[in-house]
Amino acid sequence: MSELTVVMVGKTGHGKSCLGNSILGRYGREKAFTDSPMGSSTTKTSMKESAMIDGIRFHVIDTPGVMDTDAEGKKTLGEISKCREFCPNGVNAVLLVIPFGQKFTKEEETSIGHLKTLFGDDLFKYGIVIFTHGDKFDEAKEDGQLNHFNEYLHSQPPYFNDVLQKVGRRYVLFNNKLRGDAAKPQRLQLVEHIRAVMGNVGQVAYKIPEYVNTAGACFHATSTVLIDGKHPEKMASLQLGNKVLSIPDDGIAPAILDTVYFFSHAADDVIAPFVRITTAGGKTLHLSEGHYIYAGRDALKTGALVTAREVKVGDVVHVVDAEDQTPHPEEVMEVKTEIKRGLYCPHTLGGSLVVDGVCVSTYTEMIPPTVAHGLLWPVRVLYRIAPEVAGKIAQPQGEKGMPTWLGWLHDCYTAWV
Repeated sequence: MSELTVVMVGKTGHGKSCLGNSILGRYGREKAFTDSPMGSSTTKTSMKESAMIDGIRFHVIDTPGVMDTDAEGKKTLGEISKCREFCPNGVNAVLLVIPFGQKFTKEEETSIGHLKTLFGDDLFKYGIVIFTHGDKFDEAKEDGQLNHFNEYLHSQPPYFNDVLQKVGRRYVLFNNKLRGDAAKPQRLQLVEHIRAVMGNVGQVAYKIPEYVNTAGACFHATSTVLIDGKHPEKMASLQLGNKVLSIPDDGIAPAILDTVYFFSHAADDVIAPFVRITTAGGKTLHLSEGHYIYAGRDALKTGALVTAREVKVGDVVHVVDAEDQTPHPEEVMEVKTEIKRGLYCPHTLGGSLVVDGVCVSTYTEMIPPTVAHGLLWPVRVLYRIAPEVAGKIAQPQGEKGMPTWLGWLHDCYTAWV
């Protein structure tokens, strides 16, 4: 393997830029990335630099600090996702940058959680922990404060060591002050870990997820529905033909089963903002701001729908408990925005379903619900007659995860109105 691409992620001030320079062997006036001695964020946008060193063509991508003290959260996530532009074929490893000598606090745990939102479980599959400030370890060893690096690892809280376990205990202690041949051993150790990662994943590079700020999309990958009214299933695993818990026509009787016949969106390698709605009974629903939800005490009877962005504290939505599956109203206690992974929008024959225990429409503001339901009538008829053919026609395509004809349908409707 003579060419390697890595992306560095971590909090501001953890030494990502210095690490990039050390990996590339570029220092002083020839340094690849600008670093700040003040601990403030120097990297505001994702950057890629390359160099041939030790017989390997290295491509290193630096990213803005996660949970940056200056940059806004959404902008930071968007900038990190721009790594896709620098590595269309993916990266060989994700370097989790943590400074030696710092206690792993709740804030660090939260930042790892944000990174997991960005990268999913692949964060650990492709992850290598890089401890910067290795010179401080050398000083601690000389002063007799530490005899071995494992002593430092054992002094950290359980969550920290859990992260190390999840990455297969792949880590490298980097002294970014070393130059020339003195820096070569730590670089070679990194290369060995990268090769181990690629061996574990069958030499398949990791594709950075895209940040999508779309209003009329759907639910995230781990939102759940009840298959056959009994078995929780994540949205990402839902299949055409599954029978899921849905809403009765009169809004009073127990929830019914309805068939998933179509996905207007199905994409996993994206991250997006979602409205998080929490009810008095503890139900928590995430949906795109342009997705419709039943709101109002009589909403299930009248069919009253509002977009998620219109829901506010004190409003009434309708929920379904796992045991007593009769929809009933519950007050909204909290409304927030969160970043989640995946975009999925399943459609049932009746046009409604229950997601995370909350009654919602299958439609978004892309096209008004009554109009959309009418326009999709041919697809429902085809599904009833020839479900396999309908499944092929409705198959999500491309990076956007949408059927091609759905975009045409939206364009035609927009032109018509």
